[in-house]
Amino acid sequence: MPDIPDILKTLIAIVVLINPLEGIPLFLARTATMGDAARMTVARKASLTVLALLLGAMAGGKAILYLFGIQIATFTIAGGIIILLIALKMVLEAPKSDTPSAAPAGDFAIVPLGTPLLAGPGPISSVIVFSSKGIGQHGPLWISDVVLLVLIAVSALITYLSLRTALPVGRWLGPTGINVLTRLAGILVAAIALQMILSGLLETFPAWK
Repeated sequence: MPDIPDILKTLIAIVVLINPLEGIPLFLARTATMGDAARMTVARKASLTVLALLLGAMAGGKAILYLFGIQIATFTIAGGIIILLIALKMVLEAPKSDTPSAAPAGDFAIVPLGTPLLAGPGPISSVIVFSSKGIGQHGPLWISDVVLLVLIAVSALITYLSLRTALPVGRWLGPTGINVLTRLAGILVAAIALQMILSGLLETFPAWK
């Protein structure tokens, strides 16, 4: 059974990489003229998209690595680099504004809101790494998989609740508040990415330990 700190660290990593705050401006812009019921439908579809993609990454990630003969340590390094680039983008890139679209709600709830904005390369890569290596590398891998499945479900629920409360949260934080929190989250993501890269390098080159 993974330790509580490892479980919490994994949950935080997945949620921060999904970064529901980043989806709030798009969600608010595209649902500005919708009623509450339609807005909740969009939030639900986007969250289910996140859940489906991350569960798919968990289920098929190890098989893909095996099929292409990719070592877990190598993928950990590659995933860490991708996540680091995402973190740098979160910290350095100027916030983007989005305008309402006439596209149907179901369309933008899945693409681009559900993916790639929320369930993008970062959370997908991290889930593949966690499912391949295990959470904290304590105990049987199947127990780690059960814990990871629960964490993915919790992350999707947090995403749904974030979008559901986007209207009051967006008004309370404002564009500046969301921008500040996104940049702070980017710093945390960068630290997680560097830890992944270091872990992969030490596993590839054990003499460095």
